[in-house]
Amino acid sequence: MVLPSYSFIFIFLPIVIVLYHIANHQGAYRAGKMVLLISSLVFYAMLTPGIKGLTALLLSASICYVIATLGIRKCGSAAGRKSLLTLGILINISFLIYCKYLTYIQLLMGKTEGVDQFCKAVVVPVGISYFTFSQIAYLVDTYRDTGICYSFFDYILFISFFPKISVGPIALTTDLIPQFDDVLRKKIDYDKMAAGFYRFTLGLAKKLLLADNLGSFADIGYANIVNLTSGDAILVVLSYTLQIYFDFSGYCDLASGICLMLGLDLCENFDGPYRSLSISEFWKRWHISLTTFFRNYLYIPMGGNRKGKLRTYFNNMFIFLISGLWHGAATHFVLWGGIHGLGIIISRLVSPITKKVPKAIRWFLTFSFVSLAWVFFRADSTKMAFDMLKKVFTAGFGPLNSSLIATCIPTECQLLQWLILKAAPEATFYSGCIIWAGLVLLGIFLSAFSKTAAQRCKEFTASGKKVAVTVILFTWSVLSLSEVAEFIYVNF
Repeated sequence: MVLPSYSFIFIFLPIVIVLYHIANHQGAYRAGKMVLLISSLVFYAMLTPGIKGLTALLLSASICYVIATLGIRKCGSAAGRKSLLTLGILINISFLIYCKYLTYIQLLMGKTEGVDQFCKAVVVPVGISYFTFSQIAYLVDTYRDTGICYSFFDYILFISFFPKISVGPIALTTDLIPQFDDVLRKKIDYDKMAAGFYRFTLGLAKKLLLADNLGSFADIGYANIVNLTSGDAILVVLSYTLQIYFDFSGYCDLASGICLMLGLDLCENFDGPYRSLSISEFWKRWHISLTTFFRNYLYIPMGGNRKGKLRTYFNNMFIFLISGLWHGAATHFVLWGGIHGLGIIISRLVSPITKKVPKAIRWFLTFSFVSLAWVFFRADSTKMAFDMLKKVFTAGFGPLNSSLIATCIPTECQLLQWLILKAAPEATFYSGCIIWAGLVLLGIFLSAFSKTAAQRCKEFTASGKKVAVTVILFTWSVLSLSEVAEFIYVNF
């Protein structure tokens, strides 16, 4: 079961919201939290790999809680506390490496013939990258402030909380757990619930109407690189640039919308990243929770920008190489991280000059850089990435690929295409080109020049127009939900 599915939207979520608010309305706040915990555990158990994944999650969380709360917090020795912190971090990192990276490490060592059984994880829990970083943050926060103390019940609820468990954001205990006990949040706020459903609907529309349709172009394009012209390749690259934004930010909107309907606030993960005028600005707006984690728990402890320019540049590059590896156990992910690390360094070096450049040019250069870097993220291998880039710059411009157009027309436009085919068969190809290009242009406008979902939600006031828009988008999205729609970032 995933968030954009019939079972979640029409059965799981309504039952959780109703039971939670009934319990709180009766003053049974502990029961309300129990509803959230049980529903979170059930939700996680219904994800692949099921009970094995849930067992691994609970075991990992229990070990981390014992080390942080019963070990670091109560240890009177500074050396002992530091040793426990190191132990906790090593356990979490080791578990992450075992689940995600042993096979990759073996390949780097030159063992290409088969994979040792030991290198195959018994279980790979969904969202392991996200809850591992949340647990490391909890260990470090407890080490820094021994006054931080939560019950085991609250900690397990925090780690397994169903809106964020599979694709984040990387929440912190200090941000979310206090909300579970805030009595003021237990009262039903109908304005907040309406805003939450509105944001949930925006997330559905982003995922199902934009990301999935753009993704079909990207998938077919990357599978047929050899047949692409430069025009095709550029549109394919842009399709994925927009797909990953609407896919990931769409999930975050779904998660934030659910939390609002429960009276909770989830940390923002996006702030219009495609509006950015530099790579540095992009990373202040994209996947904010990951950027914040790396800054607070790795970059600053490494010295940040306090130890000279060369050390600062090294720290930046190291962080982005780790970021690339966090996203996937493959060389092309590491290259993607390195490209952004280099982009950050260059962005800082030339910032005195670029500040004088018109904003439109700075936006275009930044957006182009990010889009081309995404090629390494999307490709199945480094070779595929370079093949796509070669097509972008050297394949020449000509008519768009007719088979690509025909294969990827969105379902919503197929009736229009059929009517055009009946009335003017020769115009079908051109209308398909217009549909694809139009969808890409719409995506660029919505992601780079329109208000973000967070802004729209903050300004939300119930009105006839808002109700109509929400109902139309929700109905359209649900009708487009023909199968389980997995998110790109669920793989990370």
